[in-house]
Amino acid sequence: MQLQDALKTIGEASYRLKKFGELSSIGSYDMTATAPKGAAKRRAELLSFVRAESRKTLLAPETLDAVETLAAHESELSPEMKGELRLYRRRIDAVTGLPETLLQRQSALKSATEQLWIENKYTGDYAGVKAGMKEMIELQKEADSILAARPGGKTPAHPLDPVIDGTDPSMTVAKLEPLFDEIRSRTVPLLQKIAGTGWQPDRSFTKGGYDTGVQRELALKLLAAVGYNPRYGVVGTGEHPCTYGVNRYDVRFTDHFYPDDLLQGTISAMHEGGHGMYEQNVSEDYLDLLIGGGSHGGMHESSSRFWENMVGRSEAFWDYAAPLFKEAFPGRLREIPARDFFLAVNRVQPSLVRIYADELTYNLHIMMRFEIEKMLFDGSLSADDLEDAWNEKSRAYLGIVPEKPWEGWAQDMHWPAGMFGYFQSYTIGTLNAAQIGAAVKKALPDFDGLVRAGEFAPIRAWLAEHWYRHGMLWDNDTLLQKITGEPLSAGYLCDYLEEKFSAIYGV
Repeated sequence: MQLQDALKTIGEASYRLKKFGELSSIGSYDMTATAPKGAAKRRAELLSFVRAESRKTLLAPETLDAVETLAAHESELSPEMKGELRLYRRRIDAVTGLPETLLQRQSALKSATEQLWIENKYTGDYAGVKAGMKEMIELQKEADSILAARPGGKTPAHPLDPVIDGTDPSMTVAKLEPLFDEIRSRTVPLLQKIAGTGWQPDRSFTKGGYDTGVQRELALKLLAAVGYNPRYGVVGTGEHPCTYGVNRYDVRFTDHFYPDDLLQGTISAMHEGGHGMYEQNVSEDYLDLLIGGGSHGGMHESSSRFWENMVGRSEAFWDYAAPLFKEAFPGRLREIPARDFFLAVNRVQPSLVRIYADELTYNLHIMMRFEIEKMLFDGSLSADDLEDAWNEKSRAYLGIVPEKPWEGWAQDMHWPAGMFGYFQSYTIGTLNAAQIGAAVKKALPDFDGLVRAGEFAPIRAWLAEHWYRHGMLWDNDTLLQKITGEPLSAGYLCDYLEEKFSAIYGV
């Protein structure tokens, strides 16, 4: 195949693959937020069908020939086509040699088990969820064995490595463990000092009796202020907050507001809005290319954690946001100082539920999930015994043990949805967010002043120019290097946490 013919073929294939991806995102959002419960089986079948059709395009002889031609002419390709080639290679490598029946079973099982979790999370009936998880793990191991047995394939150093790589390319158990060790070694002593003070910020004003509709309107107002464009976005209601990026013109997410917790829905909205702003600011030139979306895994979580933590948990943000809350709930909040909002949202206290965790203990939640995933995949733990293993890890990492499974192993949608090897992305994203935050503050020295004044446009513009617009043009490591001028380091996060919480607690 000639180069020009290959470029045309790849352009057509990318268009089809993007459309299949958009259909899959729409279907996933619909299943979570709007579809009737009785439609779950048919919706799972639909998503499985769409993904199968996508694979047909990916593995079509003409697509494979075109990829081979591009590879032979790689030095002649534009940066965009080099990015496309990288993603095609990765996608093709992930499924070549795998039986279509296995892939379809994986897809259908993920959708069906997630739906079982949604329906049974609070009933205590987890037999179907656990059975689905066990089968998903076995199917993943079967797929990994087939891939390792191909010519040029190799057995991973740890059975969890392939699923981690599926989310965070080139990341492994061996690379993650030193990062976790450094975070643990610097945060645990700080946690001990904080516990020794015997003091905690007052959060009583955030509890009880807050209309969820008013909370939602407040969150939407804050999202619009920071830069999430409601013309190209929808905020639905779901059991677990989650973002579904269809394309830059259609970015949906779910959130959950609670009458007995004034701040949690807003913090979740800032997190999911961070995902959304990433997608909404990818270059329009990439709309029908594989590179035309936010980078996966830890790099996408970097945007959500930046807006949630670097902005949404800052004192400057609450100087801006507190008056809006006081206006919305004057009877309860009129006399509450802005600093009390800041202190309340940064109270350090072990939490059973990850999405409610403070910045300092959050990564401990990720570490315990990482430890459990390692055991699930090396065969030393069965999904049937998750509750006991979870309780043991929760006691060791957090010093507390859940009484109910939905506050323990069943709290997250990830495992029932087949998203094994994803949780480390939150810590990678948190590390990246601190490192990128340092770069933004260096470029915009009045960062806090801008946030305090509600002038978020310069911050968003800097991120769009140096980060968002590039989509998946480069791999995550290269992108972080280009944004910050440095490779990933745990030091920025640890320094940030020590400075912030030492000041709050006077330690």
